[in-house]
Amino acid sequence: MWRINVILTSHLSFTNLKCEMIDRTFGNFEMCRIKAVNRTHKYIDINLKLYILPINNIMIKLDSKRYTNGYRPFFMSLTFDFCKYLKNPNQRSMIFLKEIHSTFINASNLNHTCPYNNDITVNKFWTGNLERAFLRYLPVPNGDYAIFSTWYSSNVPRLLVNTFFQIKN
Repeated sequence: MWRINVILTSHLSFTNLKCEMIDRTFGNFEMCRIKAVNRTHKYIDINLKLYILPINNIMIKLDSKRYTNGYRPFFMSLTFDFCKYLKNPNQRSMIFLKEIHSTFINASNLNHTCPYNNDITVNKFWTGNLERAFLRYLPVPNGDYAIFSTWYSSNVPRLLVNTFFQIKN
């Protein structure tokens, strides 16, 4: 019996990062940047200073887009209760979210259940995490992509984090 393992190798490179505070009474982005490690790899740093603590509920809406004469939907829009997920990350309905979260859990302090009584940080979230988690197994065509995320607390949209990247096979 022959067994063939196919592992796709694609390279992901961050191209832009936009952080916007919708509700300025909720917090402030002290840092929101992409930093180059070398010619091929970059990482993201985000530092969000929160003014309203504790945060007892977080809802996140993710929209993935591909650039073709403007950014157009590429994958389905996802909205989920992040605090509920953190209480039980092994739910079958949350398997996709678990894969996304696993890419930045070690680079962020978003790794415990609610409530959050501290500022939110993402330190040195590099592209290799996404390449290992997704691009090895999913055939994603070359191109420019974006993930637009809207973060809610108490059912009020509080902030936007839009990540732009390029994929090359």
